[in-house]
Amino acid sequence: MLNTSHQRGVSVHSQASAVLAQAAEGIEKHRQGEISLYFRYADGSPASGISVQIAQQSHDFAFGCPLRPSHYTDERQLAYFKELFNCVELLEFNWGQYEPDEGKPLLEERRRFIREWCLPNGVEQFYGHMLVWSRQYGEYPKTAQPLWLFKYDRATQYELLKKRIQREVRDYRDVNIIWDVVNEPIHCRVWGEWDRPEDSYEPLEKVFPYVADSLRWAHEANPQARLLVNEYDLFADANARERFLQLLEMLLEKRIPLHAVGIQAHDRTATYWPSPAELWQACETFGTRLGLPVYFTELVYISSPRTAIQGSYRRGTWNPECQAEAVEEFYRTVFGHPQVAGIIYFGLNGGEIWLPEGGLLDERGSPRLAYERLRCLLRQEWQTKQSGKTDKDGTIRLRGFFGHYQVETTYRGHKHVFRFHLQKGGLRRIDFTLAE
Repeated sequence: MLNTSHQRGVSVHSQASAVLAQAAEGIEKHRQGEISLYFRYADGSPASGISVQIAQQSHDFAFGCPLRPSHYTDERQLAYFKELFNCVELLEFNWGQYEPDEGKPLLEERRRFIREWCLPNGVEQFYGHMLVWSRQYGEYPKTAQPLWLFKYDRATQYELLKKRIQREVRDYRDVNIIWDVVNEPIHCRVWGEWDRPEDSYEPLEKVFPYVADSLRWAHEANPQARLLVNEYDLFADANARERFLQLLEMLLEKRIPLHAVGIQAHDRTATYWPSPAELWQACETFGTRLGLPVYFTELVYISSPRTAIQGSYRRGTWNPECQAEAVEEFYRTVFGHPQVAGIIYFGLNGGEIWLPEGGLLDERGSPRLAYERLRCLLRQEWQTKQSGKTDKDGTIRLRGFFGHYQVETTYRGHKHVFRFHLQKGGLRRIDFTLAE
């Protein structure tokens, strides 16, 4: 007869298998689509029997990773980023990091990076982290709140916060960016109450006003801007999960502009290994129930063999193999849920972002096993390539992941290159003409 713990383990892992199977079906159903490509000659006749090569260039889904300004000229870092990711989490948007000297925001270095490296390399999605956070740390010029702010009284500080939010949202209005407007509101003191402990579980009635104001101000600055609120420990802490859900429901009930939910996904300092069922339930709770897209904004798992795995799903200690397995399992699970719009792994070099042993690269700057697993997923399994010949009507049919594609074919010794966007709810047929 099975003992209780063994029965529980069998049940948990059977449930995990069922969720992963459901996620695999979701990937097939929600992340891919069909399109017919029709080729014709200049006279309008069908180009039948020609060879066509189709290759996906990028995903619509946001697969992201953070980059600091110090990374903008780091060719090795940028090469590892470009191999896997299509979305940049723009770090050092903390007010004190972004405007260490009053009236001199560090706008140009970010705009230059977007203009001169990101866009030419096909990176067109961005996550702005963050506009409002009530913690304070660091020394000039890398403080969370700018030191010059504290020469003003609290009412003036609040007015300056409004101007700061609206300036940044306007300055990036032409960029495809989703904003982390308020970071960790249920775990931190109310913004401006600097005499309170940083880690303060304040009543939601006190938290709501500054969060709502921040979202309203951002929306006023750019009504097309996409805005979210971001939180952590939502798998491991039922109380945090319920408080955050209540705050979001309060915002929606009052019709405060809110377009997505940010879940950081590094519970208990990246030591908690949530089961696929826990991941799926988070997507249901914050995505399906609220009717909002979900972004996993700071996913990290640690790789240190000195650190115990937290949670009831797995036992033992972390190591690079466990990190890789957990990362792959996370991506496979949440990519299959229709409410999820993006996953951001929080760091190539972990020590330059947050946790030294949480990065996808090791201390020598070489890929860990987790990086290799993501390479297999993002560049092989979830990357569409197809070759074939057009039928008698000049048509070739494709089923692929949503994103941008390049098509090549040769006619009379001349190579023709076309591009198209396979988009959810988009065109089901595209015509191409082979000019002489």
